[in-house]
Amino acid sequence: MSDKWRRVDGNAAAWLAEHDPESITGFDIERGRPGSLWILNAMYEQEAPVATETHDERHKRRLALGEVDPWRIGDWVETDTPGLRAPGGSLGWQGSPGPGWRRLRWRELAERVGDPVIPMHVPEPMRYPSYHAFPSAKRNSSWPVSIQPPTEGSLDRESFHALMEVLRRFSGVEEAEVFAHWCQCVTVDFDDFEVHRGLLRDAESLELLAYRSSPSNLWPIDRSWLIYTDWDLWGTKVSGPPELLAMIEADGFLETVRLPLSGTSH
Repeated sequence: MSDKWRRVDGNAAAWLAEHDPESITGFDIERGRPGSLWILNAMYEQEAPVATETHDERHKRRLALGEVDPWRIGDWVETDTPGLRAPGGSLGWQGSPGPGWRRLRWRELAERVGDPVIPMHVPEPMRYPSYHAFPSAKRNSSWPVSIQPPTEGSLDRESFHALMEVLRRFSGVEEAEVFAHWCQCVTVDFDDFEVHRGLLRDAESLELLAYRSSPSNLWPIDRSWLIYTDWDLWGTKVSGPPELLAMIEADGFLETVRLPLSGTSH
């Protein structure tokens, strides 16, 4: 556990709930705002892929060999649901797989398979960075094992670190204080909001707290910007002044898109 962040009264997040009262997956104070800036969670690809199977095919093969156990949630076991597929990907904190893998940009994959960066085959309210993306890259709804798709519900570690560095440069204040909130889907506490307070310079130590993801929301004391990571999505929305959004778009690691797609993209 990090000693640099202290739990504070959940009322610190009440202003977010006033803007987005029904959300349990993360608060968006500007839901549906034209031109919103989204950071796309990073994905990775093997530099020399040799396997042709999908994540689902590999999982079923290992399951048949007894190398892995069936998924279980309470009394439910995956074998109770014939036809269930393993799409690939993870929920919560993830990062680069390491040597032998390279960063695969969303736009590179979009050009390769002919799909848009943001899924257009889903209804308008669901056109966000999500698991609906890149249907042509999958076989039977499962990603090839040569690709690590974006993590869901959390910024990947590399993107989180890059974003925190941009926020520190934008703030320009060594002791800038911020609040970090994890949504109720993460905390499974539906009676209170879990909020921690600390310094922006110590943001990386948030990974040491007992949560499965990057914060669902992060904001400074003056509320001049807001980071919003929905537990069900593959991207993070940034609301704030144009100068901050421009700095994020100019970052060499972060891949961004403006939504709706009539806006500009990077």
